[in-house]
Amino acid sequence: MHTSRLFKYGCISAFVLLAAACSSTTDESGIGTDDDAGISDDGGTNATDDSGTVKKKDSGSTTTDSGSTPVDSGSSTDILPITSPDGFGAARTACINEINRLRATQGHAALTVWTGAGIDTCVDHQATSDEAANSPHQAWNITTPRAVCDGNAQDECEGQGVTASGVVKCLDSMWAEKDQSNCSGCAACSGAYTPDCAKCDYYGMSGPECGHYVNMSADWLSMVDCGFATGAGNTWSTQNFSQ
Repeated sequence: MHTSRLFKYGCISAFVLLAAACSSTTDESGIGTDDDAGISDDGGTNATDDSGTVKKKDSGSTTTDSGSTPVDSGSSTDILPITSPDGFGAARTACINEINRLRATQGHAALTVWTGAGIDTCVDHQATSDEAANSPHQAWNITTPRAVCDGNAQDECEGQGVTASGVVKCLDSMWAEKDQSNCSGCAACSGAYTPDCAKCDYYGMSGPECGHYVNMSADWLSMVDCGFATGAGNTWSTQNFSQ
């Protein structure tokens, strides 16, 4: 099951693309065989930045990095292993390296790591909050003020784990959307998002959506950070992209 949204914020004129890939204990891996992709998990509510909803606070709990070796994507653009106090350094490294490996297969420039005060914590919070609410992109979409890590686009993996191997599997399935019949022509949207790209379904209404692939391949995005739900049993991860 896939869900996604497309927003345009006022005079900023930056298109914001959201996509979630769902997989828990079923076969809904995000690959084009998903047979209930027309269902929208997030209800179609077009909330705005000034909705008045107060962002939930992080629990504040932290862990140390496990020290596990990040998945080597085999790309010359691989970043050095990330160490982060949330314990997801290996998974975050693997996530960013895999996105760049996939981009390289089509000649797209590598994305840089989106860094800054609180970026990792912010993206972790969004994954944690969305899983707790069972609502993809809720924390990204309903925030006052807009979160520091919102950026311009978001993909989300539901139920595929917070390990390096889990996030790589999800990313690969989202990239594979390019091969779906209803995504024909969507590769052209990597250069710039135009009204014609509306055919690249972000809502799952025309079958399995294409939005994840468009977000991952976009040349008009330059940075990415990966976040992971915190706490026992959490299995969601989020990829936030920025220009």
